[in-house]
Amino acid sequence: MKFLKGTLTTNHDVARNRKNLRFGAAILVSASLALASTAVSASTASAAASGQLIIANAEPISAAYYDPHSAFGLVDAQLGSLVYDTLLVMDKSGAVSASLASSYKRVSKTEVDFVIRTGVKFHDGSALTPADVVASINRVMAAGSPLAFALLAAPGKATAVGNTVKVVTEKPYGALESALAVLAIVSSDDVAHPDNWKVKPNGTGPYVFVSNKNNDITVTENTSYWGTQPLTKTIILRYIEDTQARQSALLTGQVDISTRVGPQEIAGVKGNSDFNVYSNMGPPSQIIQIWRDSGPLKDPALRRAISYAIDRKTIAAVIGGGMNAVAFNGMPTNMPFYKPAAEHFAYNPSKAKALIKSLGYYGKVTLTMSTSSLVPKQAEIDQAIVGYLKAVGIAVKVTQLEVGKFRSTYPDYDISLNTIATFDNDPSFSLGLYAGGIGKAIFGWSDPKMDALFAAQRDDAGKSRAAKVNAAQTYLWNAARTLWVSDENWVFIANKRVKGYERSPLVGEALIVKASV
Repeated sequence: MKFLKGTLTTNHDVARNRKNLRFGAAILVSASLALASTAVSASTASAAASGQLIIANAEPISAAYYDPHSAFGLVDAQLGSLVYDTLLVMDKSGAVSASLASSYKRVSKTEVDFVIRTGVKFHDGSALTPADVVASINRVMAAGSPLAFALLAAPGKATAVGNTVKVVTEKPYGALESALAVLAIVSSDDVAHPDNWKVKPNGTGPYVFVSNKNNDITVTENTSYWGTQPLTKTIILRYIEDTQARQSALLTGQVDISTRVGPQEIAGVKGNSDFNVYSNMGPPSQIIQIWRDSGPLKDPALRRAISYAIDRKTIAAVIGGGMNAVAFNGMPTNMPFYKPAAEHFAYNPSKAKALIKSLGYYGKVTLTMSTSSLVPKQAEIDQAIVGYLKAVGIAVKVTQLEVGKFRSTYPDYDISLNTIATFDNDPSFSLGLYAGGIGKAIFGWSDPKMDALFAAQRDDAGKSRAAKVNAAQTYLWNAARTLWVSDENWVFIANKRVKGYERSPLVGEALIVKASV
């Protein structure tokens, strides 16, 4: 595969100002990735927290302020899972149990009632009330909510009756419990005064925000935490953009955990007894090439033709080291209700070239691509795609960007690689990225038929949902809405001095209270 070697010829833009990100476009994971609570039980006497744990990431925080419902980056989710709690919590097997809700009950297909735990305080000392829970839920359930976390919700409303919060959806919504294991509970005062989030996050979680400077986000133990006290006193989320620098920091003990590593980093610790390699450490995720719905790519016939030009199996095997499965429909292969489509868009460059010529695009199209180091092996994958497209008469102009700017400028380029992680482990999240306002923000795409297909599967909690999920994913696939390169297997490397490290199938560090150093 000759396109896999060499380097990309690029225009360089290494601007480092990440404070002015455009939120509408910064809703993908880089990743995936969730804000599940780390609380698992009421507080009991335990040994004092000690030590410092440093987690190295390939990306910075995506939001310029700390509203946990506004951004979908990996680091946003990590910070959220440390500072905020959720009504329910998900364990490493994906099972859901009570957290800020001391108990809960599904009353009907459209209603779940939550008894809110008492004696819980926000980091600013104010008491958690049912009004805070209602405000948190309703801001994402509101019709037309612009918040990224609206993907986790269905139309409906939360109300408080005494110490019970009743969440009622307009139609059956089977994913409500898993969504509420992700949605951070925030102060109603912050909802009313969102500028508060420009200063710092104020949650009820096991860690308190300290600072965000010099590429380090630092949190420290919440000594007044209502739940299980964390074992580690201080956690630092460190942004190290360069892959080799990140690996070097891990090997030399400057960091304790490196997230979302690639095959080269795994090979670098093979046989090294100082490290543990954790595979499948994230939610269902896909590496996609975002195709904006503008210019030549607005033509679905061209998108389908290009799909035949990309050898996705070879990219996954050679560049991805065989770590990632290749899907043949519009969702990850490990997503509930995934089913391969009849048309696989199997690699066929001759067919691609013939179709492109028949459409009149051969030699007449130049697409713009942004590239960065956000996705493992991104430069190599982008290089391969550039080569494949060149071979069928499509030119690509590539611009290299720093991760922060890359993630905030998707609309400025025709194509850009990224990862979609499913925050609540449910198909609605994955499919919702292509519908409504979210689909418009990411892809520049507005399609009433897709909106209807998305809503149909979301609003079905019965046995017929599988067929409706399949209809939605297959509609996306047959329209070649984007290039689904492969699944992404999240692999983390941790120094063995980190004990008790676990993850739930979410994006954030939901269970890190159990880890010690």
